Amino acid sequence: MKKTIILNLLFALPLFLEAAVVVTNLRTEQMVNPLGLDTNQPRMSWMLESDANNVMQTAYHILVASSPELLAEGKGDLWNSGLVPSGESQWVVYKGRPLKSNQRGWWKVKIYTTQGETTWSEPATWGIGLLKETNWSGRWIGMDKAAPWDDETQWSRLSSRYLRKEFSLDKEVKRATVHIAGMGMYELYINGQKVGDQVLAPAPTDFRKTIIYNSFDVTSMLASDNAIGVTLGNGKFYTARQNYKPYKTPTFGYPKLRLNLIVEFTDGTRQTISSDEKWKLTSDGPIRSNNEYDGEEYDARKELGDWAKVGYDDSKWTNAQRVSIPSATLRGTMAPNMKVLDKVRPLSIVKLGDKYIMDMGQNMVGWIRMKVRGAKDDVITLRFAETLQKNGELYVENLRDARVIDKYICNGKENGTEWAPSFVYHGFRYVEIKGYKNPTIDDFIGEVVSDEMEVIGSFETSNPVINQVYRNAYWGILGNYKGLPVDCPQRNERQPWLGDRTMGSLGESYIFENGPLYAKWMRDICEAQREDGCIPDVAPAYWNYYSDNMTWPAALPLSIDMIYTQFGNKKPMEQWYPNIKRWLQHMREEYMTEDYIITKDRYGDWCMPPESLELIHSKDSTRITDGALISTAYYCKMLQTMHRFATILGYEEDKKQWEDLEHKMKDAFNAKFLIVKKGTSLQSGHVLYPDSVFYDNNTVTANILPLAFGLVPKEHIQDVVNNTVTSIMVKGNGHISCGVIGISWILRELSRKGFADVAYLLASNDTYPSWGYMAKQGATTIWELWNGNTANPKMNSGNHVMLLGDFLPWCYENLGGIKSDRWKIGYKHIVMKPNFEIQDVSYVNASYRTPYGKVVSNWKKNLQQVEWKVTIPANTTAEVHLPNGKVERIGSGNYRFIADIKPVHVAITKDEFLYENAEFPACHGATIVELNNGDLVSAFFGGTKEKNPDCNIWVCRKPNGAKTWTKPYKAADGIYTEYTSSAFSEEDLKKFAQRDEILTRLLKEIPNATKDDRAKLYRTVMMEMGGAKAAAPAVPMGDNETYSSWMSPAANTGKPLVSEDWRKPCYNPVLFQIPGGELVLYYKIGYGVSDWRGFQITSKNGGKTWSKPMALPEGFLGPVKNKPEYVNGRIICPSSTETGGWKFHFEISDDKGKTWKYVGPVEAELSVPTQNRKAGTTIVEDLEAGEALKEQGAQPILCIQPSILKLSDGRLMALGRTRNAKLAVTYSSDNGDTWSKVTLSDMPNNNSGTDAVTLADGSQILVYNNFETISGTPKGLRTPLSLAVSEDDGKTWKEIVVLEDSPISQYSYPSVIQGKNGKVHVVYTWRRNRISYKEIDLSKTK
Repeated sequence: MKKTIILNLLFALPLFLEAAVVVTNLRTEQMVNPLGLDTNQPRMSWMLESDANNVMQTAYHILVASSPELLAEGKGDLWNSGLVPSGESQWVVYKGRPLKSNQRGWWKVKIYTTQGETTWSEPATWGIGLLKETNWSGRWIGMDKAAPWDDETQWSRLSSRYLRKEFSLDKEVKRATVHIAGMGMYELYINGQKVGDQVLAPAPTDFRKTIIYNSFDVTSMLASDNAIGVTLGNGKFYTARQNYKPYKTPTFGYPKLRLNLIVEFTDGTRQTISSDEKWKLTSDGPIRSNNEYDGEEYDARKELGDWAKVGYDDSKWTNAQRVSIPSATLRGTMAPNMKVLDKVRPLSIVKLGDKYIMDMGQNMVGWIRMKVRGAKDDVITLRFAETLQKNGELYVENLRDARVIDKYICNGKENGTEWAPSFVYHGFRYVEIKGYKNPTIDDFIGEVVSDEMEVIGSFETSNPVINQVYRNAYWGILGNYKGLPVDCPQRNERQPWLGDRTMGSLGESYIFENGPLYAKWMRDICEAQREDGCIPDVAPAYWNYYSDNMTWPAALPLSIDMIYTQFGNKKPMEQWYPNIKRWLQHMREEYMTEDYIITKDRYGDWCMPPESLELIHSKDSTRITDGALISTAYYCKMLQTMHRFATILGYEEDKKQWEDLEHKMKDAFNAKFLIVKKGTSLQSGHVLYPDSVFYDNNTVTANILPLAFGLVPKEHIQDVVNNTVTSIMVKGNGHISCGVIGISWILRELSRKGFADVAYLLASNDTYPSWGYMAKQGATTIWELWNGNTANPKMNSGNHVMLLGDFLPWCYENLGGIKSDRWKIGYKHIVMKPNFEIQDVSYVNASYRTPYGKVVSNWKKNLQQVEWKVTIPANTTAEVHLPNGKVERIGSGNYRFIADIKPVHVAITKDEFLYENAEFPACHGATIVELNNGDLVSAFFGGTKEKNPDCNIWVCRKPNGAKTWTKPYKAADGIYTEYTSSAFSEEDLKKFAQRDEILTRLLKEIPNATKDDRAKLYRTVMMEMGGAKAAAPAVPMGDNETYSSWMSPAANTGKPLVSEDWRKPCYNPVLFQIPGGELVLYYKIGYGVSDWRGFQITSKNGGKTWSKPMALPEGFLGPVKNKPEYVNGRIICPSSTETGGWKFHFEISDDKGKTWKYVGPVEAELSVPTQNRKAGTTIVEDLEAGEALKEQGAQPILCIQPSILKLSDGRLMALGRTRNAKLAVTYSSDNGDTWSKVTLSDMPNNNSGTDAVTLADGSQILVYNNFETISGTPKGLRTPLSLAVSEDDGKTWKEIVVLEDSPISQYSYPSVIQGKNGKVHVVYTWRRNRISYKEIDLSKTK
């Protein structure tokens, strides 16, 4: 249901005109005090903070000095910008004296604002790297061969190289900077101290094109006599798989080192200590092997002592060799290194045979640091896995041939010495520990390793599923940053696949400050580009996959656009624009037809949910999106992106060429793939029965791409949107039905097109396939496959981020409402526009630290009002989209908005849920009554699922004048007691006893069994009793694999809902206030409709407390769904039966319920049920109404669940649900004693319950689903839900209010009454998880 919001109040916190403005967060190249920059024109940025509102920068003044002392004196000997009138505070380019290699700069800035000028900022610094090869001295050194104990077979083992050099300094040191290129990885020590806190450095590249070196200030570490020590690891330089598929996997040589330590003295001279053949080397140290896939082996017996200190005896070491010179260019660091960012304490350690299994509680990436204890020669091994087998052993099949074992051989002297590997990492939750005696969780700690970057986003909603998926995304992204974005951290892959990040880069940028990492990766991609323009699928091309396609290489332009839009960095766009242009030209020349269709595709809609849970990829052609459609659509998107880039860069000729080609391709795309068949809808106007206007084979991806890319002709947009929604809701059963390509655009595009509720459904599902399903199965990261718990292990990573699609951008942009303007980039102008229309969400707390400062969007709402707190950082502006369509344009500051929600119709004066959260996940069958004092009481049944034995009767109350309903409280249940015993047959009791006997026997084998253990045994019990039908109701039916859902832990409590009571489910409560008597609640207990037994409970205090259950007389159900009518002292209960055909009947009491008589069943005219009519398009939601019909042709109208109306001539009219597409009607002229033959009315019915009431003015009100079941189907959709009025005693009806119209169905089983004030009160099932209440003022419908 679409809602708007009327602005009620607008508050802004007071302005403090004299409030201070402070300059903070000085950055150079988006980093804090970086050294070794690969540029001589560094770019500087800063933020402003102030308590004042509307703070805008008007000018800046920058000083850059060659020493901190000069800067402190206010002397900018390198650059004094003077006062520069400008609002720019990001990426301000240094324009001072030319900078040289190894030069340092110290800088500060003063800002002039609309609120006055600031004081000078605190100082910041940067250092320039060695910009040219001629600036380096010394040589590449190492050992270009394996040691005798190494092994260069497929599972390669190469020991680390240890290199050292001693030197002396005889002057006072002013400053010392070390520049180190250690391939593949290094650890650097000076005088025994480790330099820096980086790990796994440097970041990997294509070592044939670029080698990154790191730079450090080591001034404080030097003395007169000094020693340098370097340990070299293998990394991706010496690949983990040697002599194995060399056509696929390049290797770059043996580890090697180049180092310059530049010491500047106070007298102005300098000395450089360089790597050369005079350095000493050994590979006979403790690190015997370090293999990215297989782990690290450390032999403490081989430890080298104080090898990195002065005076060490290295006489047995050899001189380092001058080794082969890499062809790559040495480049300084433009992105931070990796480091240990977090620590995870183990949850448990469990003994399993001769080993222990340790659970970290979180699928993490890094390593285990352990306190080593053991005798000499003891071998401790740590083996890693993401999941366990059923027997408690590690599950390692999905690791392929990766051995993932860290080995430590004790020297007997450790006594608690801490150890962790130096040059490998693992992706794991579980650790198998061998050789460690009596381990405890205090002996181990998990260290989380990732690229150093700030967490800049926070996000939380009222939905726990979305919150868990967000946390899983955080851990998955964090774990898969390894100097570049990789696909997975655990198996023998760990590759920088481009396709994983086409949209992932944007989502990741909302959590992490990933701009420098992605800017670095853009160079990696372009350096991997072939001369002909082909961009590989993996870059750097550690795997030689140059397949030529449009989707994977699209990560280059889309990530560049992310870097620019999110962080304002234009340099990658300027630098790599020619590479993108060359790629597009290549694809056009090689694969574009004369009709402008791109024919080449490689991966399709990768990893869409398959039709079988064991498959990796779908084999159903109807579910597979045409690769040419995907490629052509993506080419159009790339043209749009390049048009944007050309506009920004001022390339006018290119801009026109891109635009012209896009227009031609758009026309060709629609001519080739768009199908238009108007007038084909089976329910004209219904979103889920659209005309046949869609793309190709009507997959979600086939439609969502042209929608998201603006390719759909304007006149067909709504039809294509409706077909997309229909594919999701009908074919996909309201679940994700696309892979990596479609999922990248789906949530935001649905929201843009008015279906944010459908996007929310996809985001919040916890059943297969969905992100929430992964979390529900115990995942703490994101799986590679939607069916990652069942699919073939050949491609089944438990930590992949490619399937996140646009989940994260949608969270921040559509739920949080935080987005940068596309042209005033980097959040200089902020667009605040949450999807308030999503009814399920009651609050969102989101923040994002933009380049200018933190944006905050915290809102909470019910169905009638929103409170929104907004913070806008200084030096920015924002547009705040209020839900009534009004846009407030504001400056920086803190704001609070309160807005009233206008319902879809002015007549709806109150719109509420009875509750937001409850201890049961599902509910249905609501009823409502107004008491004499004006209190409202509503009841419904709720449990894990309809038909499950834990379905109880729940009651909510709303006292007269109260603003909210009471929390649901249980009024009745179906547990076997002396009061409910009549609901249980002798056969039932025997089955319950047999169940308990079998269960008791089985439990003897499980000492200390938990409730969850007992639940798992129920399927065994069921099968031993002869199967599902034979065991019911003692063991309710489940599916072929698992026991029914009520036996599983509830997601909202984490506690098992197993109840071993003898019980049956409850159904269909009906409230009735006996005039002058008690409040009665009728309900049914039974395993199914044919097993129902009628009961009632009563209340003397308005529903606060209830009596013990009382069974109705044998054969009486009471009112089956809708309220009784009290006519001339007589209670007339509308009822029905479903055994032997659906039939109305009535149960009458003339003594206020003491005794009853049965009237009926009522005869009915003949009609053909819709199920037996000519077939149409089938959309079937549920079949709780009964089994499929066996009879053919006409038969008595199948009717149940009548409501009673009082007509102006004194007659009674009953109308109710049918399986014949129309509401059934029958009349009584004798106060219910007899009824006319049931006929069909003109009102549509979808084979779902309705309710009606006669109003005080004699007119009639009907609440119904305005949908007529389609021929050939048993049942219609339960949307929309409408209110109709009849002013001629039910002969004709007019729809006056639409209560719900979302394509997310299940608005059903309404109950309607008129209150004493004339208002109409309606309650109904809202998507089976809540009960909705609406108050309606009928005077506003005219």
